Amino acid sequence: MTKTLAGILLFASLVMNATLLIFLAGVIRRVMNEMDGPAAQQFLVSLVRHSKKSPFMLTALNIPFIGALPYFYFYGFADHWLLAGLAVWLVAGSIAKAIKLPVYKAVATLETHDTVRLRDALHRMNATNVFQAILNTAAVLVAAIQFAR
Repeated sequence: MTKTLAGILLFASLVMNATLLIFLAGVIRRVMNEMDGPAAQQFLVSLVRHSKKSPFMLTALNIPFIGALPYFYFYGFADHWLLAGLAVWLVAGSIAKAIKLPVYKAVATLETHDTVRLRDALHRMNATNVFQAILNTAAVLVAAIQFAR
């Protein structure tokens, strides 16, 4: 595999991540906002449970990290824009995970009649998804500079 092809595949994995987050932050957020509290709670709990077990989601969300290891091992760290894009992606994912995991746990344990706390938790989760989607898009734009030079 050539360095260019490996870089393109790594870049494509960043694009796939950004696309998934844009979908979650856009479409799924709007769907959940149209649901009443208990339905949104049930939907989120189900979505998280199935996503954790989905080979597609596990693979798609981890490919940039897994792909970066052999890429930088074989080709070094000279591709600064690609490295910067991956760093933004990693920071965005780490921050979002630190925020969203406690929210997921809180939503799963809330009583269905506790609509104020439920809406607050769903709002935090949605805001974090939007934040992560914006940063993942920024990561893609930064990494794209590598190929535009």
